[in-house]
Amino acid sequence: MLIRKMLRDMNVHKTQFISIFIMSILGVYIFAGVGSEWYGLRKTVNNYYKESNFSNVWIYGSDFTTEEVNTVTNVDGVTGIQRRLSLDSVVNLENSPVLTLHIVEEDKISKCILIEGEEFSVDKDGIWIDSLFAEARKIKVGDSISVTSNGISMEKRVMGTVMNPEYVYAANNNEMIPNHANFGFAYLSYKAFPLDIPISYNELLITTNNTNYLDMEEKIDKALNGRYSVFLSRNSMSSYMQFDSEIRQHKGMGEIFPIAFLAIAMLTILTTMARIVNNQRTQIGMLKAMGFKKRRIIFHYVSYGLWLSLAGSAIGAIAGPLTMPYLFYEAMQTTYTLPEWKPAISFSIVVMAVISVVVCSLATYLSCKNVLKDTPSQTLRPKEPKIMKQGILEKTKLWNLLGFNAQWNLRDIFRSKVRSIMAIIGVLGCTALLVCAFGMQDSFDDIINWNYKQINIYETQLNLSVEATTDQIQSIIDDYNGEAIMEGAIEIKANKIKKSGGLLVTDNVTLIRSVNANRNYIDLPEDGISISYKMAENLDVKVGDEITWHIYGDERWTTSTIAAIYRTPMAQGITMTKDTFNKLGYTFIPTSIISLEPVESEVAGVTSTWSIDKLTESYETMAEAMNILIYILIIGAIVLAVVVLYNLGILSFTERQRELATLKVIGFKTKKIRRLLLTQNMWLTAVGIVFGIPVGWWLIDYIFAFMGGTFDIMTVVSVTSLIYSIMGTFLLSLLVNRMFSGKLKRIDMVSSLKGAE
Repeated sequence: MLIRKMLRDMNVHKTQFISIFIMSILGVYIFAGVGSEWYGLRKTVNNYYKESNFSNVWIYGSDFTTEEVNTVTNVDGVTGIQRRLSLDSVVNLENSPVLTLHIVEEDKISKCILIEGEEFSVDKDGIWIDSLFAEARKIKVGDSISVTSNGISMEKRVMGTVMNPEYVYAANNNEMIPNHANFGFAYLSYKAFPLDIPISYNELLITTNNTNYLDMEEKIDKALNGRYSVFLSRNSMSSYMQFDSEIRQHKGMGEIFPIAFLAIAMLTILTTMARIVNNQRTQIGMLKAMGFKKRRIIFHYVSYGLWLSLAGSAIGAIAGPLTMPYLFYEAMQTTYTLPEWKPAISFSIVVMAVISVVVCSLATYLSCKNVLKDTPSQTLRPKEPKIMKQGILEKTKLWNLLGFNAQWNLRDIFRSKVRSIMAIIGVLGCTALLVCAFGMQDSFDDIINWNYKQINIYETQLNLSVEATTDQIQSIIDDYNGEAIMEGAIEIKANKIKKSGGLLVTDNVTLIRSVNANRNYIDLPEDGISISYKMAENLDVKVGDEITWHIYGDERWTTSTIAAIYRTPMAQGITMTKDTFNKLGYTFIPTSIISLEPVESEVAGVTSTWSIDKLTESYETMAEAMNILIYILIIGAIVLAVVVLYNLGILSFTERQRELATLKVIGFKTKKIRRLLLTQNMWLTAVGIVFGIPVGWWLIDYIFAFMGGTFDIMTVVSVTSLIYSIMGTFLLSLLVNRMFSGKLKRIDMVSSLKGAE
């Protein structure tokens, strides 16, 4: 009997219960969908690292000897060590793509995963190349390729195509999104290297059972007597850091967005069930009089929220992992390389589903517990009307200056606080999601404008060969009216914090400008070093503080005082002039020439040429990859607004049906009453928008906080985006108001005005 009663009640109030059902689905769907996506990525990459015996530490230096390898092997905490020589080489193909060659004695740490061909072997004279590079360049197993590095040319047969855990994220210096046609990696046995050329191993790959990398660095530094240039832990390795930041970003998004939907579901249950229970006081009294125990009646009403939330949570928990992860994977595959892409179910999804059911059931219980405390005789009597008191505003002279429309709506808002708050929260969520979606698009568009129109104003960047002569460099500068710069990788230490970054040395450069934290142009000092805003923030330093730094490949550390702080969206690190660099005992060796002139032909001494269009292309690709998130946010905003506002509109209409019928009786036309309802709707929408805009701004900051230390992305929301967000929210509100206000014509005047019996 009670089940039939529940189904009948749900049918009568189907709009409210459908909204509860939808919100339960959406809350768990987003959490489970995004949760299974990031957890699947975490599980896949961890298995990848485990299968390939991914290195914990990389030591960079020069000519590591067998004795040094044995010494490090005996360090407490070291479980494995392997030498290798890594060189950048140019492949004899169109556009001269770059391959990083790894010449190894064995393949036991950071091992290659075979995709096609023969397994790697140190006894075979061939080359194993990056599978994505091979695919982009249409190179097949069995083909021969010619590579040149440091004046050494080799032609090798491709024995196989491979993946490697060090290249999960593998973008070249000038790219944000990997271009596999221009950059890749390859592995060779030390036996395949020309016999007449001695191998000077410049890297040590180390696995450890101690993840206290500061402790490990001290021990290894002591073992090598400081004879190395860089100690790089897994947590500082660019590929590992970038992918880990991506996973944490998705995890953060998946945890925060469902809150809005579950909060709305809970508030909807509270208001809906409170009204149902109050309207069914007499039925509850009859059930008590018939012998139904209080516990059974409580469970009957709690089951309204229990079964709906249970069904919604189950659908969301199943549908989320089956659909949502695949929306992200296609875009992510343009940036990252993994053996497989598949979701995985974590225990947190089950916990979230249980929380959703418990919260909705608890909300149902709270809405009906007071009525169930009454005795059967008390419950059989209609509830005493709530004594309405004049509000503070009604006692002021201002109240009398307001028209009927304003007075009627203000009184209704103050008397129906929960319903009004729900409307504001629904509009707030809609506006916040729209601002977040459009603002993220604006922020990524701003990176291109900031980096390539405000800071870097050159048209072409020519990357120089390490073999380029002084005469060739000067000829390029003269022919293209160019300016020389030197770029490199460095390590920086301050306040017991160590970070990897970039070095930029300029020689009377005018095509690279500097801005401060507020994006206003500044002139960097001729003497002293300048540090980027994000790097200064990461190291907790300011102008006047000292930092210690060194160039990769150079064991010498230099202590410098910060003379200025500049801001850039990319390449966090330090910059200085050629004179300052030379005074510190270094030699300025240009690595690139920048010019305002386009370069369309090959130039002697240049390995690659990048136009401004090519440089911005990777940024645009990354922005396109974010579009899927933007679409999800916009769809979520629309669903949230429509479901919440329509549900509240129906609820408000039902609660005020007697009042609306009275207005019609005393002569108010339908059009006038519709305008009356619209006024309140617009007021609550306006309040929700005011609070929603800063929340949307905060959401963008929250997402960008997971971008890692490499990127300094400023939150930018254009006036156009704000207008779109505000107008979009208002239009949705008007649409929903139009949907339910048509019910005014169908009010049953007799039943609405009929007194309680």
